Amino acid sequence: MKVKLWIIASVAIFILFQTAAFIKIYDDNRRLSDNFMALSEGTKYFRLNDSISAARSQMLLLDNAEIKKLFPEIKKNIELLDLKLRQLERYSAVGSEAQYYLATKIYEDLQDLRENQDLSGQADLNATLFFPVKYTVYKDKWIDFQQRIIADSAYTNIQTRDSIAIVQNWQRPHKFWFVKWGRKQHFQTVLNFNPYSTITYSIYVKKQ
Repeated sequence: MKVKLWIIASVAIFILFQTAAFIKIYDDNRRLSDNFMALSEGTKYFRLNDSISAARSQMLLLDNAEIKKLFPEIKKNIELLDLKLRQLERYSAVGSEAQYYLATKIYEDLQDLRENQDLSGQADLNATLFFPVKYTVYKDKWIDFQQRIIADSAYTNIQTRDSIAIVQNWQRPHKFWFVKWGRKQHFQTVLNFNPYSTITYSIYVKKQ
């Protein structure tokens, strides 16, 4: 009788482990399939109105080993915040680009501006004038600046680029030596890699 119970218990445990392994494999295959679809679809760009642009992408679900292999920059940024990869909950990265075209008049002084601000701008078609053209150019990783100065007009093209990463992590509030305790606290950290711009707003909300 004891032998039969031992056999039944062994079979039950074997079935339980096999079922758990099957569920894990099924979930992992499903996760990989969803990741493949997300990478295949890529990012969709659209506009909500004239002033609001948007980008939508499907979430990738990766484990620590996959993050290290596929996105080493994530691990690097996490370490900059003195965090461990296991503390990471979500990570987002956004890149944006803005371009400005400006055409302005150049005046010698304020009096010149007052005298010319009401002019219609109509040129004398019987006169042929030649003006020297001056150029100003500046370029680095984050900004392109080009300006042409012709007579009393300046034509400016400014293109800026931004790169932002969002790190969402948890950590224990108390620490003594290597022991940490307390209820998990959840944080969001926004990393702005553009030295010319400053973060002015950040909010982190999770639906309960």
